[in-house]
Amino acid sequence: MVLIHGNCALFVDTLNLALDIEVKGFKQRSVDSPNNEIVIKGPHEAFVENIRTNTSLIRRIVNNENLIIENLEIGKITKTKCAVCYMKNITNSDLVNEVKYRLNNLDIDSLLSAGELEQLLVESNALGIPEMISTERPDKASKFLLKGRVVVIVNGTPYGIIMPAILIDFLTSPEDTNMKVDFANFLRGLRFLAAFITLLLPGLYVALSSFHQEILPTGLLYSILSSRENVPFPIIVEILLMEISFELIREAGLRVPSAIGPTIGIVGALVLGQAAVSAGIVSPILIIIVAMTGIASFAIPDFSFGFHLRFFRFAFVLLGFIAGFLGIALGLFVYISLVCSLRSFGVSYTTPFAPSTNSKGNGYLLNPIWKREYRPSYIASKREKDQDKISMKWKYHKEQKGHD
Repeated sequence: MVLIHGNCALFVDTLNLALDIEVKGFKQRSVDSPNNEIVIKGPHEAFVENIRTNTSLIRRIVNNENLIIENLEIGKITKTKCAVCYMKNITNSDLVNEVKYRLNNLDIDSLLSAGELEQLLVESNALGIPEMISTERPDKASKFLLKGRVVVIVNGTPYGIIMPAILIDFLTSPEDTNMKVDFANFLRGLRFLAAFITLLLPGLYVALSSFHQEILPTGLLYSILSSRENVPFPIIVEILLMEISFELIREAGLRVPSAIGPTIGIVGALVLGQAAVSAGIVSPILIIIVAMTGIASFAIPDFSFGFHLRFFRFAFVLLGFIAGFLGIALGLFVYISLVCSLRSFGVSYTTPFAPSTNSKGNGYLLNPIWKREYRPSYIASKREKDQDKISMKWKYHKEQKGHD
């Protein structure tokens, strides 16, 4: 069987065992820069389709004997190779056992991508919200490894799966830790605002236009009414038409050849929007609302989480049209309740906020790097501390010498 798979069998005299040596090679893509998780200050290497190259990229960053990489095969026919990576002296043993238990109890014929594996490992939830982080960056995967997470790499896919994941993980970028803390927290605040706009702005506009005109200033109300004076459709048809058109432009820009993709996005948005306003099909202020929502959705670092927000945006539009602010409030209550009930490999999805836990500075906003002494408590890692209380000892040594 070893020879059939293209490996080399090494027999040693006086030993009743043979060594299985992997010597076969395949054409593969070279290590390139990330396409979807782009940073300015940080490494510019991305995973490739070869599992050995990907594990070597992680091993090069985490050069420690406690980094364990366990290999297994999934799929009766494809026998796809997967690698479970974790830090033996940091990662919680129960988490590692749970991940390996789920992987070893998959009764399938084939596994072709990390996206398929992600769907096979998550617990079902009504929201379809991602419960694992998918990344193409070895530095991001290594950073989570050192925090006590588990990373699974699938052969043939240039992505690694990080588990468990919580809500705030999807609004953070690998570049945050490479920037000064004030700038990083400012960007995190912008991303939180972007998530709010992506999910709720169109629904709030529909609710204001249909039920709560008295809230608006008189000048703005007259401007909205005058802009919609010649529009023949109700507000719900108008906004659904533009939202679906925007999603079609986004999808077309992804599917066409890369050379003309940006052109289709720009020309389609400008020409379609201007033509719709000139023809009296939609109002100019609606174009602004849809454009703001679209731009905010691009600010979400994680594609899966951004898609989730874009999908549920339509639900809040319908709720705002049916019952105004009351409908949006009820929908938001149900949405938040469902999110709070989710658990990713035993970790509450909304931790450390609900339930409120002492995360020791590992919340949404960053502390200065010299104050990040502890790993997140909700991971229950074996090593609680990430660094000493006084990490910049050179500074205090100089002060002590000055006093002497």
